Amino acid sequence: MSRSLAVAVTSVAVAGIAFAGVAPASAAPVGAAAASSTMCDDIQAAIRQHLIAADKYQALAKKEAGKAHPDRDKVAEYKAKADGELSAADAYKVKLEEQCRR
Repeated sequence: MSRSLAVAVTSVAVAGIAFAGVAPASAAPVGAAAASSTMCDDIQAAIRQHLIAADKYQALAKKEAGKAHPDRDKVAEYKAKADGELSAADAYKVKLEEQCRR
């Protein structure tokens, strides 16, 4: 079940319980879950963007290295940029695990 659908189902269930006159124990976290879901989606989008950028730099490095007279400085620069993007993606993955996979 997708995260947004799960939040919607939870919201409906909590509303049904509240309507029946029973105070739901999880009424407050529903709003927090929706905000958290948006934040988690943003983190996942950032991870995807960094992985795409890393792939782009790796492809540029491979293309440059495959030339008859490759520019070694460009190859090193592209590889460094790819490593930087992968490091950023890893940092976001840690953040995702800490904040979204409870």
